[in-house]
Amino acid sequence: MSELPASVTVAIVGAGPVGLMSANLLGRLGVDTLLIERNAAPYDVPRAITLDDEGARTLQAAGLDQVYLPNARRGRGSRYYDDDGLAFAEVGPGPVEYGFPRRTQIFQPEFEQVLLDGLDRFNHLQAAYRHELLSVEQDASGVTLTIAKPDGATASLSAQYLLACDGARSPTRQRLGIEMLGDTYPEDWLILDMVNDPDQEPVSKFFCRSDRPYVSIPAPRGGRRYEFRAAPGETTEALLDPATIRALLKPIRSVAGGDILRAVVYTFEARIAERWSQGRVFLLGDAAHLTPPFAGQGMNAGLRDAHNLTWKIWAVTSGKAGPGLLASYEAERRGPAWAMVQLAVAMGDIVMPQGARDIAFRTSLVAWMDRFPAARDFIVAMKFKPPPRYDAGAFVDLDSQPFAGSLVGQMMPQPPVRTTDGAAARLDDVIGPGFALIAQQQATAATMEALRDRLWPALQPALVAIYADPPPDNMPDLPGVTTLTPEPGPGLAALRAHRDQIILVRPDRYVAAAFWPGDAETTIEAFNRLCWQAGENSAG
Repeated sequence: MSELPASVTVAIVGAGPVGLMSANLLGRLGVDTLLIERNAAPYDVPRAITLDDEGARTLQAAGLDQVYLPNARRGRGSRYYDDDGLAFAEVGPGPVEYGFPRRTQIFQPEFEQVLLDGLDRFNHLQAAYRHELLSVEQDASGVTLTIAKPDGATASLSAQYLLACDGARSPTRQRLGIEMLGDTYPEDWLILDMVNDPDQEPVSKFFCRSDRPYVSIPAPRGGRRYEFRAAPGETTEALLDPATIRALLKPIRSVAGGDILRAVVYTFEARIAERWSQGRVFLLGDAAHLTPPFAGQGMNAGLRDAHNLTWKIWAVTSGKAGPGLLASYEAERRGPAWAMVQLAVAMGDIVMPQGARDIAFRTSLVAWMDRFPAARDFIVAMKFKPPPRYDAGAFVDLDSQPFAGSLVGQMMPQPPVRTTDGAAARLDDVIGPGFALIAQQQATAATMEALRDRLWPALQPALVAIYADPPPDNMPDLPGVTTLTPEPGPGLAALRAHRDQIILVRPDRYVAAAFWPGDAETTIEAFNRLCWQAGENSAG
């Protein structure tokens, strides 16, 4: 870009996947945005390798899933091997609940390039590479940024909000004096990204050896990632020595020139920021939380941050909600993000134990659980992974739902659907990037349509009727209501629990409210109070 704007609604610092995703989501919502990145271009080496189903759904919300996912690789589950090389547990790919496989293997440089190219769709969005954020000042009316331009000159611009997506060492977080709480993982790991790999099975493999545990993860385009745990006292220099790398790979595969795409040593951390915002500045992704890679959740947790916060920024800056709504970002995301960090640590402890006693315990536990497959799968398949649910935040009557199967506070399933002409469609694509109201009975849908002028006109929700049973031919048309028929699938039963209610779906696809037609007015009032609540982020 040639010139920086004098002011924008939202500035984002850091053009990794979280910053790029945030920019795309804000772009789809029509928010004037500037993305600032000190590097000249996206990184050309892979770091994150796994996109989970929630992350893929966020990519869908950005309107880019069909652009990138055909080039990705669908994961088919995990397998765990003991010291003798025998598989002691296997996990399948799992059901598709949210519209996408639970694991998709990505090549991060291509993923980021798709996100970067996606910004070209929006005239109200600019990306400033080779620009470095030097300082941030803020008051009740906004933030003032001082930025170093490529020619060495500095420029000043104002924004209503700043999103800090600038990584684990976040200069923005450090400027704010926000500490990271938690621990450094007790050992380093050698990461090898390979091409031309002979193992093309789309299964992640955990070799839980007592001497040198390692992980083998499929990658797109015939590649594979290997992660080897460092031995006690082993230095970074020793691990990166070509002789060490060849020795580690020798039992697995041969290595020709150019087969090693990347070799790096990582120290994994399990940390979370003591707070995720200060005034008008918000931390997202690695700037807010750091997780070991065993559950494949580092980047995905950051994408969840982006989807959660961006719609709230849009609602506030467009006058649809008050600034107090922004306090729900940390209220909602902090607990699940820390739960994912703990999941990754637990997974490392279970499948990669250290010391003879821990290994013996793991081995005896697995042998004992062979008699109890459900218990074994609960542990090895990580079925204790927290579901996409929030225990606090912008939800109506979250703690007092009338039945156990309520989706309020949870991510709405995305069952496959068909339009009235029989064409296959995807629910989120029908809804679009904003809010939605969904009904599943003819009378309920008619009530929803009749109330359209009073059901949050400022939010302009899409009106969708999903009929499991086709409506009669003589049913009158409902103007502005899109009618869909669901296909059978694992998410349909959960959605049908609300068949007699109207549900309000937020832009991040979480269910904000569920109500019977007679309770519409009180629900409207309750959600409006949430949108206009006072909170920590209420300045301006």
